[in-house]
Amino acid sequence: MKIRSYLVAASLVAASGGLVTIAAPAQAALTTTCVGEGGAVTVSGALVVPAGASCTLTGTKVKGTVTIEAGADLVAKGVTFSSTVAVGNNAYLDITDSSVKGAVTQQGAFGVHVQNTTASGGISAVDGFLYSVDATVKGDIRSSSGELYISGTTVSGAVSGDANLYTDVYDSTINKTLTVSANTLGGVLCASEVEGDTAYKNNSDTLQLGGDGPLSSCAQATYLGGDLAVTGNSANAVLDNTIVRGKLTASDNSATLQVGELARVRGGITATTTAPSASLARAAKAAPQDRGADLASKVAERTAQAEAAAAAAGTGL
Repeated sequence: MKIRSYLVAASLVAASGGLVTIAAPAQAALTTTCVGEGGAVTVSGALVVPAGASCTLTGTKVKGTVTIEAGADLVAKGVTFSSTVAVGNNAYLDITDSSVKGAVTQQGAFGVHVQNTTASGGISAVDGFLYSVDATVKGDIRSSSGELYISGTTVSGAVSGDANLYTDVYDSTINKTLTVSANTLGGVLCASEVEGDTAYKNNSDTLQLGGDGPLSSCAQATYLGGDLAVTGNSANAVLDNTIVRGKLTASDNSATLQVGELARVRGGITATTTAPSASLARAAKAAPQDRGADLASKVAERTAQAEAAAAAAGTGL
């Protein structure tokens, strides 16, 4: 891996038309630049993947912050990041079989793929996709203005998808609340458990809350430990094969919420509902369109490009 470490010894600042030298502290910051391939080494300070570069890490430990600059790629396998990871504009993070002790944040990134990984500080994404598979998130997952797909993931905090293209949750456990608002293509909630309240508001297109439907095949039941609110949606919404321990509220929706025969609401219903339509039943039997397949394709393509670029950059310290 072409890794270059820079020890900051002094700083220059402009003052009164001249240059003033400011001495560095005794413990100066160590920054490592990663371009290429790296293995089982320990980086004692911060790590930066510079703009437009590609870095692959296997078995690496990084004690400082990790920054992936604009247009850069970081593919990490079996790594330990002891601090935060920040993903910049059109940058990409693919991290598997790893642990991140700080928060993962992305701002305008191409996307973030987290698999078989523990993210102790939560994940926050603005623009771009967030694709979490078989992960453990010890904090919140917050996504806005992008794509959010969660599968096989345990989240100790809350999950929110605001103004996304869609927010899909499969086979996952959320220990606090789930909020899905203003998603252009709606969302799916399948075979999952939410301990807190669940709210779907101001969404468009389609909402499939449990059960087989037009967006996905979902054979296993969903459990909602709190209240469920479905309000202000223009989406066609269906609730089925779901146990709601709290109350169900459905109001101000353009289309009446459709409630299937396998839905159970323990806390009462404040809503006007109807049975699923015949067209919806037919759609449920058709081949579903799981949006995870599209994300998996994006991940595979960008990861392959990043690995090829890192390999071409060479190895070595």
